[in-house]
Amino acid sequence: MAKSKFADIFQNANSTAPVPATEAAPRKARPAKPKPAARAPRPLGRPPGKRSDPAWKQYSVLLKKETQREAVNLLRADEDGPDLSGLVQHLLEGWVKKRRG
Repeated sequence: MAKSKFADIFQNANSTAPVPATEAAPRKARPAKPKPAARAPRPLGRPPGKRSDPAWKQYSVLLKKETQREAVNLLRADEDGPDLSGLVQHLLEGWVKKRRG
């Protein structure tokens, strides 16, 4: 039978005796880690948004790239303002209200 290529490794592993704990080098004491401050448990997942609100439905519309980019940039600059869908919703509501008379 052919000798295994790992036979020498196993033989050497079995022949070496473990170093007794009394002969091992002493370990340095680690400084105690500070305990993290207790935090209130956070709810799992993202907060509910428009997708999970049954009053909102996702639609696809075609917009010119440059107009959409400029609108998004302006909305981002106003931190308390609406997002793009909120702006479109507001504008469409106004248009519908105006058309109804």
